[in-house]
Amino acid sequence: MKAACGGIFRNSHGFTIGCFAQNIVTDSAFTAEITAALIAIEIAFNNNWLNLWLETDSKLTMMVFKNSALIPWALWNRWINCQEMIKGMNFLVTHIYRKGNTCADTLANIGLNVNSFIWWQDAPNIIRSDVVSNMLGMPNFRFVSFWKGLGYLPLLFFGVIIFV
Repeated sequence: MKAACGGIFRNSHGFTIGCFAQNIVTDSAFTAEITAALIAIEIAFNNNWLNLWLETDSKLTMMVFKNSALIPWALWNRWINCQEMIKGMNFLVTHIYRKGNTCADTLANIGLNVNSFIWWQDAPNIIRSDVVSNMLGMPNFRFVSFWKGLGYLPLLFFGVIIFV
């Protein structure tokens, strides 16, 4: 399954302090969602960002943080390591609707076309207008067009895009 994730880190004033995109090898959408969350935790920990508010549009990902039994076996060791990392953080996981997550979705789309992890210190040009709109509290509308003959169904998740 082809999948990728992306995320944006902001400070308490809403300014971008970093963004990432990465291609992921996975067997399920759920594994991709969890992998994206784990990458975000690892990045925050490695940068000594001790206040982490993880927003996801996956309610299942939120549930994992309440019930570790849901973690796929392939991610178990990484999960345990991240659990140790967040013990020293002010950590919060909340739900955000997909239309409120356009920056992460765009970064995940970038991740589909790369071979390795990409890090930006500032928001890349492709998401700058979304970052500014979000900082200003402007609403975000999502318009969908259905095209015949695509041959695949794109499914978008918290900073994760998966094609099945």
